[in-house]
Amino acid sequence: MISAKDRERIQNQMQRDESKIVNIVLGNDTQVAGEIDKATHQGIYLADGRYYSYEDILEINGL
Repeated sequence: MISAKDRERIQNQMQRDESKIVNIVLGNDTQVAGEIDKATHQGIYLADGRYYSYEDILEINGL
């Protein structure tokens, strides 16, 4: 699970005009990549419709 500081960093990134493409490492050692569409208090939605809960995320790279 990622920290509250990381969640805040994600929210701040969503405010910028720069690329929102990230690499996400999940708890089962799976890595996924995509563009963040929306970050909520529960998790991250990618532009292609995938959703990942913060509880399942170990690390987010590219912010």
